[in-house]
Amino acid sequence: MPSVVIPAYNEANGIQRTLRALLADGVPDLVVVVIANACKDDTAARARAVAATAGHAELIVLETEEGGKTNAMNLGERELRARNRDVFPRLFLDADIELTPGSTRALLAAAGAPGAARVCAARPMFDASMSSLAVRCFYEGERSNPYHRAGAPNGSGTFAVNAAGRERWGDFPAVLADDSFVERQFAPGERETVLGAEAIVRVPRTFAALRRISARKRLGAFELDKVAPPRADDRRSAGTFAAVARDMLPNPLRWPAFFVWAALKTVERIESRGVARKQGTDRWQHDASSRA
Repeated sequence: MPSVVIPAYNEANGIQRTLRALLADGVPDLVVVVIANACKDDTAARARAVAATAGHAELIVLETEEGGKTNAMNLGERELRARNRDVFPRLFLDADIELTPGSTRALLAAAGAPGAARVCAARPMFDASMSSLAVRCFYEGERSNPYHRAGAPNGSGTFAVNAAGRERWGDFPAVLADDSFVERQFAPGERETVLGAEAIVRVPRTFAALRRISARKRLGAFELDKVAPPRADDRRSAGTFAAVARDMLPNPLRWPAFFVWAALKTVERIESRGVARKQGTDRWQHDASSRA
């Protein structure tokens, strides 16, 4: 009996799409908990509308006035335990992510395979069809980023663990980079991007929104280092710039995209420090432009 935890903040425009894609694979005995936290829209009501027709799955919808993604994830897991549904494998899924057909089954099967602790993720498929040219260029670069093509989590808004993997930590800490926190609980050989599992990630529409999200990610990394220092055996991010350059620069047609990608990666390192000064370490920000 697998379980799914979905934290949701103002996701009325996409929560039904996410849930229907998740349920479409018909995974038997699936237990799903959606946690609508500090929502100012009707995310919870729209999720309950899907619950009424969930059929083979048990879909639980919670509401809380307290914000914070990791707080929502903790509440969801507590609810599963309270209902005697603390079952594995467990998929953590961002509320704006759409899994392609077959992906739910593939992810849960990989995470639940017999063996030691492991964490699995779907391959991210960046949808920039509604985005500006600059944003499309940036994500052309991200497609060459090895971070998104191996290991887990990998920017897909998904990660799945077995029971042994989930025992690696207690409650989620109050950090922005929940996926990176989970990543640091596993050795490189325990992480897998699952063949046959794909997640549609709708990216920011404007370059200004992209810059804000990029700076937030960098802030999350600084914040995380205080809670869970990088692993000594992990060099996953090392050589990213060189890897992207090797993949893109042999083709002159990809040069504009490479230079946009490289420029933003440089700018986000600078701006993240200003974001930290302005905001402290509160907040579960998300990109509203991709939810329009």
